[in-house]
Amino acid sequence: MAAPLEIRNSASGKILPAVGPFLIGGIFGFGALQGVASGTSGGHVLWIGLLGVAFLALGVFISRGAFDNSVKVTLDQRGFRDARAGDVLVPWNKVRSVRLASGGKGAAMLNFELTEEPPDAIKYAAANAFGLMHFGKTTVHMEISSLDARGQDLVDAVKTFAPHVVVRR
Repeated sequence: MAAPLEIRNSASGKILPAVGPFLIGGIFGFGALQGVASGTSGGHVLWIGLLGVAFLALGVFISRGAFDNSVKVTLDQRGFRDARAGDVLVPWNKVRSVRLASGGKGAAMLNFELTEEPPDAIKYAAANAFGLMHFGKTTVHMEISSLDARGQDLVDAVKTFAPHVVVRR
């Protein structure tokens, strides 16, 4: 019996996307300081400062996941579950096929075609989770680019835990 595959956030997958908002926030902050120093009217400086704070907050919001080391996705002999979207176990007997969206190391999505509609908890969580796990009629799209595992590692785990699941290319 194979050990469960537990996947966590990738620090680089969370920090690197936050670099842009941090840089833009810094530029707006510097512009606000220059405006104050040169005596520009308060209204313009206030807007520039608020934009700087908003972009810095966005950078913090994006990067906060890099410090969360809890398990996000689990694949085991029973099925798969995504803690980011409902934390509901989807048993392997309900999975018809799996497909790595763009293949290779940089794949962003793992698509699971189910034999029936996904559980309601996944649907509701997907609607509120900023794209962490979406659903089609019977397809669940799992975002994996922010995780610390390669897409092929996940496909290999599916082959190990559920040999009946068809792997599509």
